[in-house]
Amino acid sequence: MSTESFQEQLETVYQQYQHGELEDRLEEVAETMEETVLQRVLAEEFLQTDVRIDESAKQAVREAKGYLEDDDFESLENAIDDVEETVDEQERRVNNRIHEERIQMSSTMEGMRRLNERVERVNEAKMDAIASLLDDWDWKEQVYRDDEDAEIETLKERASGYGSDMRAFYEEAKEDLFGPYRDTPVETLVDELLDDERFTLDELTDEQISLLRDSDLEEYVGLSLS
Repeated sequence: MSTESFQEQLETVYQQYQHGELEDRLEEVAETMEETVLQRVLAEEFLQTDVRIDESAKQAVREAKGYLEDDDFESLENAIDDVEETVDEQERRVNNRIHEERIQMSSTMEGMRRLNERVERVNEAKMDAIASLLDDWDWKEQVYRDDEDAEIETLKERASGYGSDMRAFYEEAKEDLFGPYRDTPVETLVDELLDDERFTLDELTDEQISLLRDSDLEEYVGLSLS
């Protein structure tokens, strides 16, 4: 009897260990799904890009949570591998798309910073904040705010607000930098300078050369206009 009781105790401990492991795996995959959703919301506002997340991935996580709530550990054990794979694939796809957009926007920002070093029209702290988000993608502190138990809708609102604010900074910086050149013959030159283009005199019209000579871009362009 005592031996049987001991074996039952071992079985109970083993099941508790298995259940705890399943709960930990589900918690991790749910956290990954949540962060992927929040990054998508942030990217849509800040990077102005449409990043899709398959509804099937969200549904898989919801079903897995349902198994846990019902103490249906057998179904959870059968499903968890597929859920992890599905969510990991969504995370990779979203992260890759965001990374591509960040690289492209970072290139533009680098050009804007070089131009701003010459014309000094934009507050440097604002430029640094935009560049930092693009380079490091350190968004969690602004969204979770030491409140990781917040509801997902609250977190999505914060991600959207943060992304919108940073996009506004970016657009304001562009306007401050490029406003004086808008609707002038050098407007297209400024756009190309952001891509680190260099020009020779025979590529420019007389009007463009004259405008560059009279503008604050002559030293930046690096042309001999005498």
